[in-house]
Amino acid sequence: MSLSVYNKKRNFKVTTEPVGKEKTAKGKLRFVVQKHDASHLHYDFRLEIEGVLKSWAVPKGPSLNPADKRLAMAVEDHPFDYRNFEGIIPEGNYGGGTVIVWDEGTYQPVGGEHLTKAEQEKLLLTQLKDGSLKIIVHGEKLGGEFALFLMKGRGERSWILMKKKDEFSTTANVLLEDASVKSGKTLAEVAAENGTVIKHPEEAKPSKKEKPKAPELLPKKTAAGKKTKAPKQKTTSETVAGKKKKASPKIKTSGLQIDITAGADQTIVIDKHELTITSLNKLYWKKEKFSKGDTINYYLQAAPYILPYMIGRPQSLNRHPNGIDGPSFYQKDMKGKLPEWMETHKDFSESTSKTVEYLVCSNEATLIYMANLGCIEMHPWHSQTANWQNPYWCLIDLDPDTKNSFAQVMETALVTKNILDDIGADSYIKTSGSTGLHIYIPLAAQYSFDQSKQLAELVVNLVNDQLPETTSVERTPAKRKGKIYLDYLQNRETQTAAAPYSLRPKPGMPVSTPLHWSEIKKGLTATTYNAKNIFERLKTEGDLFAPVLGKGINLKKVLANLTALIK
Repeated sequence: MSLSVYNKKRNFKVTTEPVGKEKTAKGKLRFVVQKHDASHLHYDFRLEIEGVLKSWAVPKGPSLNPADKRLAMAVEDHPFDYRNFEGIIPEGNYGGGTVIVWDEGTYQPVGGEHLTKAEQEKLLLTQLKDGSLKIIVHGEKLGGEFALFLMKGRGERSWILMKKKDEFSTTANVLLEDASVKSGKTLAEVAAENGTVIKHPEEAKPSKKEKPKAPELLPKKTAAGKKTKAPKQKTTSETVAGKKKKASPKIKTSGLQIDITAGADQTIVIDKHELTITSLNKLYWKKEKFSKGDTINYYLQAAPYILPYMIGRPQSLNRHPNGIDGPSFYQKDMKGKLPEWMETHKDFSESTSKTVEYLVCSNEATLIYMANLGCIEMHPWHSQTANWQNPYWCLIDLDPDTKNSFAQVMETALVTKNILDDIGADSYIKTSGSTGLHIYIPLAAQYSFDQSKQLAELVVNLVNDQLPETTSVERTPAKRKGKIYLDYLQNRETQTAAAPYSLRPKPGMPVSTPLHWSEIKKGLTATTYNAKNIFERLKTEGDLFAPVLGKGINLKKVLANLTALIK
């Protein structure tokens, strides 16, 4: 064990961090988790082994939920005395920012309870060398068994920290307990005492809406708890052909349409923001002679209907700058690329170990800005920034193989509907705008992504049981040839699907169109509705998807019905 790297990185004439010296302590092995507001907010997970603290930076922090796998980047060893460090690392120094002792306590290797401290350390060093640590921690916030293992093929620094299932595991968000166990102060309070402020105020104090204590999914025992309240979206009712239904939430839009003949480049004003629209004459659909200008006019006209599913949501931009026949690319990180008035949402990507700054659609102007970038289709998150870990809907994506007929896709949808009806879960359907169908279950941002994903998984497995010859839950395409993929895995953070009323970059200008369940019958195709006929439909049908943004299902009741159905 060496502290030379630690010492080289620090100027101890400036920082109050302890000088790196190995130290042998009596008693049980110690662990500490420090919350660190540096260039990126993160948590430092440290384990005492042979006089030093082996350390990992955990961007999203530790979790007591066994379903959460947290990236943990190995960093240099820290001195044993560092476990008590709380305060300010001066700016300009390595790790500059505010630090608090978020949790601390003792720990031991799994199965090493009766070993001496020296024997425990020897066992831990062997596990460390093998890239797989299994420990039991006894902290004030964290407890029970944890696993820390090296990711294969990612070098020596990339590890995964995860909770093992035991009496301490829970879906509750332990990071909501954001005060120091040493001083009882938050990052912001420690910073204020030292005459400074924290760098990431929104991230440093987790919202109570991040991880609601909602009913757990089968086969776990359900637990009662509080549900978060999602922002209400007003809807209006109207009557068409004697039927009362809900229309879109009232969103004021410009009603503007661009005169494409007035010039290839034009400046328009929407929501008090000037937008320069370019290359209006460029053909996005050459066969159909549908231009970029036509596409922007489509979104201007569709804005009252699509914006309820866009506003407040981070976006994954799928750009087709030269139309459907040209190359396309996804763009997620928009840092430094947007006008100052646009909103963004930061999210740490565990796959790239970088913070991604997503564009948030906040109004009609943002929608048209994206369309001008060549976003033929719109891909919003399932959640809003205000409740970013709580999706508004659960999605079941019916994704056919090239050998499947659309009749088989519709049959699969109807079987899914029957199951959802049996368990008391409201559901709404739309064309994907490509070859499949999307089924949405409203959640009203009351539950977590894990709960949404597990619900979808339980349902699609029941569907697969009824249609084993034509459907599959196998993710690998080669293993499900000729079968419809019952995709439940899109119910995860940062995942997206084509928004209702989004165009799709396919021949015929198809639109992802909400449907009545009664329309799922012979004669319907995946591309029945398109940019040429969708607005006539909207005049008579209104927004059939509006209930998706309304009252969500009661998951506890749905699970009780699901349990009875399985039995």
